[in-house]
Amino acid sequence: MMGASHNRTIYIGSYGAVSEPTILVCAFDGDKGEITVKQQVTGVENASFLAVDPSGLHLYAVSETGRTGAEIGGSVVSFAIEQGNGTLTELNRQLSHGADPCYITVDEGNKAVLVANYSGGNASLLPINEDGTIASATSIVREEAPLGSNTARQDAPHAHAIVVNGGYVYMNDLGTDLIHTFKIEEGTKLALQSSCKLHGGAGPRHIVFHQSLSTAYVMNELDSTITLLNVSDNGELTPVQTVSALPEGFAGYNDAADIHLSPSGRFLYSSNRGHNSIAVFTIDQADGGLTLIQNASCEGDAPRNFAVLPGGGQLLVANQKTDNIVLFKVDPETGLIQSEGTILEVPSPVCIRLGTAE
Repeated sequence: MMGASHNRTIYIGSYGAVSEPTILVCAFDGDKGEITVKQQVTGVENASFLAVDPSGLHLYAVSETGRTGAEIGGSVVSFAIEQGNGTLTELNRQLSHGADPCYITVDEGNKAVLVANYSGGNASLLPINEDGTIASATSIVREEAPLGSNTARQDAPHAHAIVVNGGYVYMNDLGTDLIHTFKIEEGTKLALQSSCKLHGGAGPRHIVFHQSLSTAYVMNELDSTITLLNVSDNGELTPVQTVSALPEGFAGYNDAADIHLSPSGRFLYSSNRGHNSIAVFTIDQADGGLTLIQNASCEGDAPRNFAVLPGGGQLLVANQKTDNIVLFKVDPETGLIQSEGTILEVPSPVCIRLGTAE
């Protein structure tokens, strides 16, 4: 077993009722390939996405609901992280100002959380107070545009991810096939800079930015492709290449989901729900071009989210519909992955986030 990850806190977010443990705090032993649950957090309905701040002192979770009490929209919950063991203590909650928040991130200066509201079709910025609590939203943006060609799924704007890179904020809109670039002004306002149009019916879901190349990669949920984008100095995106994340000849149902880079920047991984696989790509180190080299079974159904461990030698996959977390060994030279089997059973796991090393 490759133990490059050693011991680390892992946070798992799940769908579930408010009375159920939807956030698990776990200890991951990279040498043994084992996960031990340390804390089960209840009180957050549908904790479908989590974010750990850059300092490792706080964790933020969405509650992916259509309403919060009498208010329309979901909510955002802040937690203090106990240093040394990674356990969580709730600090406060705020409205997300949009239905079904599905993605949350912390800005690079650790000054705000940014939330994508899927059904609300908008994104919100909530400032972080010095004690890690979150203030009410100071900016809510919704960009109206022509809808994509997939009439069943692209019926309205659907914000599906919001990511920070190089001082810019990027919001993927599955409903309009657009990726919007924003700047944060005065720490409180999202100001639109530019928008990148993808091919019709793409349905951009998650996006990652290369560590050393001026490139980004977006996972297109609706047609199971990945688009390589050039990234300009002013944050503008330009599509360059689009490749399938599925093996040639596959014609069954599939929704693409998550996407991550290896720590070396040499490999890209994405997940397929339906084909139920992790796709592995090599990355051309000159121009960022992608070549599909493997589709490995995810050993479950609906791999909605996964995480590449530091060191790049291991990968954890959350299979939503089979309630299991699967560990994969990664060959650091080839990027190819091999299942080590299920190491934890948990109801409806949909997000894996890495905490501090222990």
